[in-house]
Amino acid sequence: ALGGHKRFCDAGTWRCGWCACKHSECSGKGPGPDGPKTLCSACSSRHKNGHTGPPEVNQAGKFVCDLCSRQFETIGALGGHKRFCDAGTWRCGWCACKHSECSGKGPGPDGPKTLCSACSSRHKNGHTGPPEVNQAGKFVCDLCSRQFETIGALGGHKR
Repeated sequence: ALGGHKRFCDAGTWRCGWCACKHSECSGKGPGPDGPKTLCSACSSRHKNGHTGPPEVNQAGKFVCDLCSRQFETIGALGGHKRFCDAGTWRCGWCACKHSECSGKGPGPDGPKTLCSACSSRHKNGHTGPPEVNQAGKFVCDLCSRQFETIGALGGHKR
């Protein structure tokens, strides 16, 4: 066991060639432009996808998404975010709310992740469109005509 450790031990001196993280701070080593095991796994993934350097880091030392400007503590967190980042262009197919204005995305008649969670819940319950919105832009309960600021509030009222 000790012999196996010694074959791979770098005495804690290894650093990623791009982001300079230590081996203990990443989930593994991967190939980079300078050869095998020269980048951490996150930077190696970026390298394999055609990037030529680490992602942008702001003055506070946080990694910044180049599509939506959200900030992350680690390059791994940035990578996880980038898999689903839509640069703020996603809109619910029924109520047109942004992803940041709802509690998540859900399936609708046009496929997965096409509706906000509130509209998706309505779709699953047999509705074929968003709830009524009055002239003031408020959602109206079809049972009692009470008005709500958000579709989620209307859904909570109807429970």
